[in-house]
Amino acid sequence: MSPTGETPPCGRILVVDDQENMCWVLSRLLSERGHEVRTAQRGVRALEALADFDCQVAVVDYRLPDANGIALLIEMTARRPRLLPILMTSYGSDALRQRVVKARLFAYLDKPFRNDLMIETVEAGVRAWEAGAGAAPARATSQTLFPGRTPTST
Repeated sequence: MSPTGETPPCGRILVVDDQENMCWVLSRLLSERGHEVRTAQRGVRALEALADFDCQVAVVDYRLPDANGIALLIEMTARRPRLLPILMTSYGSDALRQRVVKARLFAYLDKPFRNDLMIETVEAGVRAWEAGAGAAPARATSQTLFPGRTPTST
């Protein structure tokens, strides 16, 4: 059960972070809640994973050895238009948050984040995908989520 008492959705999640321990932790947290999770530590590997993994949500670090997380998420959604992209970073700034909004990403989380916030955000993405909000035109009009931040601090 989720913190709200709902049964969590079972989603397909791709986690991309160059830190192996971050991939492991997120994979474990999400797998324990019934999600199918795959991980990649480089942008090129994430794109390869999309070839045979129809993920609903992608959680991507901003700084990867071979890619910028925003550019990678844009490329991923070009390949899978219903994909709901989530960016996470240790290098947050007002300018970066504005880029996230402009890119129409589903959500943005600053590292370190609370595990429950990440789980809630990913599961909100899965539910939105299931409801059809992952369609590109719908996402174009939706507002980026900033879990853990007050509305005025985006």
